[in-house]
Amino acid sequence: MRFVVMTHNIWADTRWPEREPALRSLLRTRRPDIYAVQELRPATKAVIDEVLSGHSRVEDSERGWTYESSIWWDSALFTEVEHGSIDIGIGVDEIHRDRKLFWVRLAAQDGSTVVVSTAHFCFPGTQRELTEHVNPRIAQSAAAGAVLAELGGPEEPVLFMGDLNESWHVLRVLHEAGLQDSYSALGVVPAATWPTIPTWPQATAPWVIDFHFFRGRIRALTTEVVDFFEGDIAPSDHKPVVTTYGLDIG
Repeated sequence: MRFVVMTHNIWADTRWPEREPALRSLLRTRRPDIYAVQELRPATKAVIDEVLSGHSRVEDSERGWTYESSIWWDSALFTEVEHGSIDIGIGVDEIHRDRKLFWVRLAAQDGSTVVVSTAHFCFPGTQRELTEHVNPRIAQSAAAGAVLAELGGPEEPVLFMGDLNESWHVLRVLHEAGLQDSYSALGVVPAATWPTIPTWPQATAPWVIDFHFFRGRIRALTTEVVDFFEGDIAPSDHKPVVTTYGLDIG
C-alpha cells in the first residue's frame, strides 16, 4: 500500500484571506492522502474541510485541534481507531499554549494500522531562549521520541512530522530515538522550507525546519519540498513537505 503525506505550517491567519486561493489550489492540485497542519485556525480549517471532500479529520473539542494542529485522511483508504494529544513541553507561553503532540491511529482496509502524529516545536525567539540561552527543542525532541515509542507497537508504522524550528538537535535526538527522517532515508539533500519568497515580506536567510520522520514497517519512497504559488502568493510562509510512503506488511 502506498499513500502520500503532506505536512504544512499554514501560518495562522496572517495575510488571510489573501492566501486562501493559493491554499485551495495547492490542496486541489496535490490532494494528499494524509494532511497534517500546524498553525491551524477556524477559517483555514473550514477551507480544508471543503476542498478535501472525501477526507475525514479528527473531531475533538480540545482547543488545540482547531487553533494549532489537525490531521486529515482519505476516508477511502483509512478509518480512525483512536486519537489524542500529549503535552511534550511546548506550551511555554501564550503564543505556544495550544501546542502539543497531536496523533491519530488509522486503520487501512486490510486492518493494518499506522500512527500519524504532528507537532510544532518552539520558535527560537522565546523569552527563555533569548535570556537564558536554553534550547527548548532538545527537550521537546526527547519527549516526542519517548511518546512515539509508547504510542506505536513494536513494528507498527509511526509517522511524525511538523514544523520543528531547527535542523540540528531535532535530527540528532529523534534519530537516537529510533526514527528516520525522509531526507536522510532517501539520500536527499533537503531544500529550505521557510520562508516563501515573496509572500514572506522580509529578506531572511532560508531555514530547513519542516520534517517527516518514521519508524516501523514502513518506508519512504519519495520526499519533496514543494514550491507552490497561485500568481505571486504562496499558501503559507512555509513550504509543504510531501512524502510518499509504502507500508511493509507481512
